[in-house]
Amino acid sequence: MDEITLLGAALPDAPPPTPEAVARARARLTAHGVRRRRHPTWTLIIGASMATAAVITAVALAATLLAPAPPSVLETPKTGEHLLRELADRVEKLSPGTGAYWRVQGTRVNRYAVGTGPTRYWIASRGEVRQWTPRKPGALYVQETELSGIRPDTPRDEKIWRKQGSPDRWRLPKCESSSPPCAPTALADKRSRREYRIMGDVPDPGLGGLTIAELDALPTDPARLRERLEGYRKAEQKRGLKRSWEEFLKAAVRDMTVTPVSPGLRAALLRLYVEQPGAEVAREDSDPLGRPAIAIDLETKGYFQLGTRMVPITKEILLDPRTGEGMAERSVTTDAEGGFPKGTVAHYVVVEKMGWTDERPKLPSGCRLKAGVTCR
Repeated sequence: MDEITLLGAALPDAPPPTPEAVARARARLTAHGVRRRRHPTWTLIIGASMATAAVITAVALAATLLAPAPPSVLETPKTGEHLLRELADRVEKLSPGTGAYWRVQGTRVNRYAVGTGPTRYWIASRGEVRQWTPRKPGALYVQETELSGIRPDTPRDEKIWRKQGSPDRWRLPKCESSSPPCAPTALADKRSRREYRIMGDVPDPGLGGLTIAELDALPTDPARLRERLEGYRKAEQKRGLKRSWEEFLKAAVRDMTVTPVSPGLRAALLRLYVEQPGAEVAREDSDPLGRPAIAIDLETKGYFQLGTRMVPITKEILLDPRTGEGMAERSVTTDAEGGFPKGTVAHYVVVEKMGWTDERPKLPSGCRLKAGVTCR
């Protein structure tokens, strides 16, 4: 798993892992047993801002007071490939960070539509996750989680919720016969105390399974990097996991957004990705916190219950337009259905803080820093 996946999986109501993720984990464990993990990957938690306006007003100093005002200039929208190449150019100029731990802090939000017609509203479960991955080989990994319960998603939703008596339990409706089946789902507003899990050996297939030292050793030249990654992909094939180069690369790009890779390696991965089908749909967007971002559609498909139907969704990652690091990952509907527009957000993980730090995890009194220990 990567950081984002770990962030989501740490929460009880997170969607189950995909069959592909299960197959990757089984293949890795069968061949090598449990692998020591020394860093997080997406594969959340997960910003600098970047101007995204399409209309630019030309500003110039007049040569004389009588000089005419400069005309407005319409900038041609940038293609997805152009956005990603520019991002790679910016990223490779950054300096690597330093610190004892790679810290990723974020929040996962799962949204549910309850009720029908004008009385329908959204509720959302929220959980906070903070992960500490040590730079030092052999040191322990700490994951903190805390659930803040289920509440109305927006002020409008809260208004409808209060009119209905402020319930703290909900049951999603049965799906129509014309819809893919959906399991009966009951939800309750339950909170939890902060939990601390101390881990040593954590199985983690894919690019996210490499140690920090192995990541540091990867070449930053795109051609040489592809050759090295192809070697990892072929090793996967021998263990029974069949993935095309495009599939493998997308997983690697997803991992690198929250993994402690160097700016040079992140830039090289972006340059490899921009040559693949699908890069052209990258676009300027905003993350769930309203921060400017570059969105990439991972083309990872699934389903989400909206009202009485299971509707198709796709997964997107949102990159910081300055650093290329992951700001968020979200699942959105691919079609308009049941009164909900295309692009309706089903669930997301947003990264609030990520990077190297010399801060250390603060465990509760009496909690031992020992692998396998869980404290509250």
